[in-house]
Amino acid sequence: MKRASWSEAQSTAAVFAAALLLNLSIRSVFFNFDGVACAIAVELSDFKHLVHGNHLAYGMIGWCFDRLWRIFGYQGQALLPLQTLDCVLGAAGAAVFASLLRRAGRGEREALLGAAALAVSHAWWFWSLEAQVYMLGALFIALTAREALSDKPRPALVGLWHAGAILGHVGHLMALPALAYVLTRKKNRDTLPIYLTSSIVAVAVAYICAGLFAVRPSSFSEFKLWLLGSAALGVDRAFSWHSAPFSHAIASWLKMSLRVFAEFSGRRGFAWSAGVVLAFLPIAAAARGAAEKGREAVFWLLWLAGYALLFMAWEPYTIVYRVTDLLALWALATLGLQAMPQRLRLASLAVWTAAAFAFNLVFVVRPASNPGNNPDLVEAEWTKTSAPPEAWILAGGNSAVYVPYFAARRPINLRYYSDQSALFARLDALTKAGEAIYVSGRTLKDESLHARLARYGLKPAALSGNLSLFQVAREK
Repeated sequence: MKRASWSEAQSTAAVFAAALLLNLSIRSVFFNFDGVACAIAVELSDFKHLVHGNHLAYGMIGWCFDRLWRIFGYQGQALLPLQTLDCVLGAAGAAVFASLLRRAGRGEREALLGAAALAVSHAWWFWSLEAQVYMLGALFIALTAREALSDKPRPALVGLWHAGAILGHVGHLMALPALAYVLTRKKNRDTLPIYLTSSIVAVAVAYICAGLFAVRPSSFSEFKLWLLGSAALGVDRAFSWHSAPFSHAIASWLKMSLRVFAEFSGRRGFAWSAGVVLAFLPIAAAARGAAEKGREAVFWLLWLAGYALLFMAWEPYTIVYRVTDLLALWALATLGLQAMPQRLRLASLAVWTAAAFAFNLVFVVRPASNPGNNPDLVEAEWTKTSAPPEAWILAGGNSAVYVPYFAARRPINLRYYSDQSALFARLDALTKAGEAIYVSGRTLKDESLHARLARYGLKPAALSGNLSLFQVAREK
């Protein structure tokens, strides 16, 4: 007996439910720096820092989601609601992708398997488990692509969806060439202006509201600093482009084009070979799909080119910026598989999805769920029990946010004290005020810091296995 076909809505709901269950089944304790920093801002209701100039919307949506949890009695840290929010966003993005494939002419089962393949791809799965801004933009840019590729796209809606993606992260401006291409192929000459107007107005209104009600810059310099965001992270807060030498940028970008599917980097032997094969197969299928040269193929190629133009020049070694490349690559891969008989292409997608699920689960997701694999977390939780409640802790890197969040201790961020005289002046001021200052053994692995603090004064305070804590105080 032939099974009745699901409607698009039923297929989309099924993908969302399955992907959400997958995402919620294992909690990541990787706890990236930005996610912890956002959780701190959410708990403090620090709206000025929640409306980041490069990704305006995530912090505010995260704050609202956290408050919703607290209405129903949740009293824990904001990091868990933020991670759950990303689980929802990742699942919703996969569901929208299933709907997009269905509307693009793929069969029901093929659309389901394509969405499943996306959901277990390394970059999509891992960053759906972490508190981070990128899955919000991924969801909205998927909605944008689905509407733009429809038979009768509504340009105002395309603009609004694209505005949502840009507010998720400004990098999604780079989808503009692909969107302009597909919209200008319509006979209605007003399509492109309506799309652009809708998008620009929505983004402008959001930034104006954020500036007036949250940031409230007191000068043009402060306003510029807000908009620069990640491009002004240095101590001097000056503009800095995070580029890499051209040859390194190309190599990093190409390698990352594979790693988004399966994390073979750092593996050896069979694991490395299996990861490379898993990563190469969808790329090969995508190349076959790109050769079709039809409207959809050109759209996705322009999509990839637009993002590549930015992310070859800005941190080509950072995987989170490549999450939404997976939408284009899997769409092209399923297009390339059309040359195969239906049973063979369905079997190919199913086998790849099962293999990638197992590989990424074993080598990425499960290790990230083990607290022992996060030494910064282990150290912060030990510091909470080893240092006095009112102590100050010298911290750098992840510890700058881990110390206040997980250890509940006050941090002295070392990135602002590279100069010895400035560091000693800060330590002297705290000591004069009767404050206790500590530093961990892991932090002291920085030889220059260890030498400076040894000159100032160090004495052992606590020791447990490979964890150690020292009190910083001038020798009398």
